[in-house]
Amino acid sequence: MSIVIKEKENKINFSQVLRSPLISRQESGILMAFLLKISLEVLLTHSETEIRPAVYKRFKLLEAKRLKNWPIAYLTGVKEFYGFDFKVSPAVLTPRPETEYMVEEIVEIIKNRGTGSKEHDKSASLKPIIIDLGTGSGAIIISVAKELKRLAPTIYRRAEFLAVDISVPALKMAKNNAAQHKLARKIKFYQGNLLSPFKLNKRDLSQSELIIAANLPYLTPAQIKKSPSISREPFLALDGGSDGLKYYRELFKQLRELFKQLSELPTVGNLRIICEIDESQAKKIKTLTKKYFPHAASEIICDLSGKKRFLFF
Repeated sequence: MSIVIKEKENKINFSQVLRSPLISRQESGILMAFLLKISLEVLLTHSETEIRPAVYKRFKLLEAKRLKNWPIAYLTGVKEFYGFDFKVSPAVLTPRPETEYMVEEIVEIIKNRGTGSKEHDKSASLKPIIIDLGTGSGAIIISVAKELKRLAPTIYRRAEFLAVDISVPALKMAKNNAAQHKLARKIKFYQGNLLSPFKLNKRDLSQSELIIAANLPYLTPAQIKKSPSISREPFLALDGGSDGLKYYRELFKQLRELFKQLSELPTVGNLRIICEIDESQAKKIKTLTKKYFPHAASEIICDLSGKKRFLFF
């Protein structure tokens, strides 16, 4: 005679799951909330929530993957960035909280155009073209577009939003996110290397303000090897060559060639760029900027933890 055990007898509740966690309580909560299709806040305030055996089994499988350095976002398929949810997969980097600064800075630049100063008045007459290089999941360009639509709708309507990635799977993910945020018709996506997909002529450049967000691969192979926490993320999106600045060097060369066309045009307002870097690269990228743009007033900006994280000019 076989003994049938009722499913209810096998049930445990969420508080029991947390008594001997192999991963952090926060991460356990995120994974369980994902499996139960409820918010983390609801789950944490109802720790007596019963967990069916099938759900608990799936949780343990995800927990095992997390222990092997799979990012939580890859396990749930979603990552929050700038208050918005984005679909992610191993085809793209998971958006980092510190990168939100790039969105804040670009939004501030654009919405404050024409506020009275000579420089702002000059840039207010130019058409904003926002370019996101190495877009990945599309988190930066989508967040900028959503914020401008909310805060400066007139400028939003005039602006162009362009995003580039060399990875076809990454572009597919970015396009899916744009569609999810109802921006599929507003943001144009291109496959290619940095600025190579664009054919900007002198007329385009003279009447436009290029605002470039460059969150390019900036780690060295040695840094990647020493960082098991990123071992599951796409190598192509991490590896910046021997000194981490391979792609920034190439970008600056492209920009210098592009802006040779602007030799007779005002330099104010035609180009703004913000690059995310590793803190160890601050001095070297400043030198690089001086080489390619000797008259640019570049600035290194720290993130909230005080690390030198961004180059801006």
